[in-house]
Amino acid sequence: MSIARGEFVADFVRECAAQVSGTADRLNNPILRNAMKLDKKLAIARRNQELGGAVLGVNNTHFAVLDPKRNIWWFDLPVPRLQVGQYEWLHLLLHTPQTDQLLHLKVTTVFMRDHMEGLEVRNADKRKPTVSLELSADKDSFLKDMRPKGSTLGFAGFLQN
Repeated sequence: MSIARGEFVADFVRECAAQVSGTADRLNNPILRNAMKLDKKLAIARRNQELGGAVLGVNNTHFAVLDPKRNIWWFDLPVPRLQVGQYEWLHLLLHTPQTDQLLHLKVTTVFMRDHMEGLEVRNADKRKPTVSLELSADKDSFLKDMRPKGSTLGFAGFLQN
């Protein structure tokens, strides 16, 4: 009797309770607890190995992990690093833990300076101003800046192989 009752309960949860709560598909989805954890140092080392040399460093590279709720990579880039005479290139590493994909954008500082009006600058009149980027992972707006005050500036052209 308890086996039949247990089967009934399992069937009920699968068929009725999940539909009522709106989680019908979640019961059978695996929980990705072992998604790859990657930090800035490891990401730089991994990309340098792919490139075959020490191209990226901690000062010219910025790292972001995909925010799965908003489907964006978020960066705060120090404005002084964009000034003339600092760096010719900014390297943006974008990590997606679910797939362990690491994207590399090689953006010219000239491009950033030329499009400063279309970017959101935080703390502009303070000691440490930053350019805030929210790069979309959505197919229809892939690698576009989605900041509310931004101009949806596209960065897909800077994607490296």
